[in-house]
Amino acid sequence: MIARLRWLYLLYYAGIGTFLSYFAPYLRGLGFSGEQIGAVTFAQQALGAPAALIWGGIADRLGAPARALSVCTAGMLFALCGLPFARTPLQVGIVLVLSAAFSGAVVPLLDATTVEAVKRAAGHAYARTRLWGSIGFVVTAQGLGLLLALRGDRPADRAMPVSYLVCVAGYALLAQTLPPVPAHPERPHWRDAAVLLRNRRLQFVLALCAIHWAACAPYHLMFGVLVRDAGLSSGITGAGLAMGTVAEVFALLAFPALLGRFSLRMLFAAAFAGTSVRWALVAHAPGAPGLIGLQLLHALTFGVFWGCAVEAMQRTVPVRLRATGQAVFSAVVFGAGNAVGYALSGVGYDRFGSAAPLYAFAAVLELLPLLLLLLPLTPEHSSP
Repeated sequence: MIARLRWLYLLYYAGIGTFLSYFAPYLRGLGFSGEQIGAVTFAQQALGAPAALIWGGIADRLGAPARALSVCTAGMLFALCGLPFARTPLQVGIVLVLSAAFSGAVVPLLDATTVEAVKRAAGHAYARTRLWGSIGFVVTAQGLGLLLALRGDRPADRAMPVSYLVCVAGYALLAQTLPPVPAHPERPHWRDAAVLLRNRRLQFVLALCAIHWAACAPYHLMFGVLVRDAGLSSGITGAGLAMGTVAEVFALLAFPALLGRFSLRMLFAAAFAGTSVRWALVAHAPGAPGLIGLQLLHALTFGVFWGCAVEAMQRTVPVRLRATGQAVFSAVVFGAGNAVGYALSGVGYDRFGSAAPLYAFAAVLELLPLLLLLLPLTPEHSSP
């Protein structure tokens, strides 16, 4: 079971590495403006948020997150088969919206399945299972960048959507082979999820994480565009993303030890402060070496942040609502946070004619969760 979950993470985040790194440059090659890029990705995230909540609730009611995961990955694969043939904003938007009806739930369902599986397998931990996703991200971020560069950095090279589709097909097929994880004996009702949403500590964690993720939108959406606009090859995009993901892997490996030495609040604060510094420096990066080297701070931006987020959710959400809790997190943080960040990034790119100013604004926005975390009398100060 754990081995299959590792492969699922590897293939899923290999697809994410392809999509986040090269989808926006691919759309630019199709002639999309920054606003159009922001609009189609906004539509995807906007639908993905409620879809995650619905599928998470279904999984908890059935007591079978692995079964719901197999359905969602199959539906996502079916919807994305049209991506290599979509050439206009409307066509791309339709494909992304259809896929979002399923894709928004993949991460919460996979995480819920993994958290329960590692509890039943001695010697395993969530962070060390999840890091296989980081390995997959490195492989495709670097490998596809080199492939696109060798192919002459063609505008709208179909190697990008085809590579993404191959990754989706791989984890969709693998998800069908997952054995069911034993369900919690007490099945939740929909009203239990409503009570969960009124938990002040959970609301605080979601607010911190959503603001952080919105501030990461210029990186997730426009890093490849930043590299291209600077006259650098796709190989630099891949190298930068690979460097960041290697740092992320080491952070995930070290996270259990860090959590044993520092409080969750201190680790969250380090992630937010380090990310603010990172975006400020990226906005003024002098060239390829500096741009690549700065990605080492991804250890804080994602590695430490993600370890903190998962730990905070485990402390806050009851076991019987684990899939629902992960779905709420995905909807608010990855759904709403991404949607707002992507839309603003697209509009900002058209206004400024460059991606660099977006990172300067992101650096300022990243200070908000840090300030909220350090304020006295916040729910986080009373957390275990």
